[in-house]
Amino acid sequence: MRRPIISLFFLLAAVGCSNVNVEVDSDGQHPHEKVFPENLEGRSADYVRPRVLELPPAEYPPEAAKLNLAGIVMIRVLVGLDGQVAEAAILQGLHPMVDQAALEAARRGHYAPASEFGAATDGWVTVPFRYPPEGVKTE
Repeated sequence: MRRPIISLFFLLAAVGCSNVNVEVDSDGQHPHEKVFPENLEGRSADYVRPRVLELPPAEYPPEAAKLNLAGIVMIRVLVGLDGQVAEAAILQGLHPMVDQAALEAARRGHYAPASEFGAATDGWVTVPFRYPPEGVKTE
């Protein structure tokens, strides 16, 4: 009696998964793996991700307030061995007007580098920026 139940389970699983679409480039990589490589393979259990120490507020342009732009912009930052920003890119945008402001603020931030076995190493951190910022009124 177990065999039909197990077969039915696998049949339903196969049907449920058949509609999943994954975008892949011609080289077989997902686009975000190139821009935002956060593959932790090869990292030890001792790996500690980089941390945000200080983050300046992102500008909220008056034009954005007039449009009532609201949401979150996610920025990916590659923090180098010295804690400086090596790369920064928009992971999830809201509107070009606020995306660039968030990107610039992330680049001006101060970070603690990642570490592994007690030594500094480079690593990625995701930095969210909420719009409108706290205390800012929209029109």
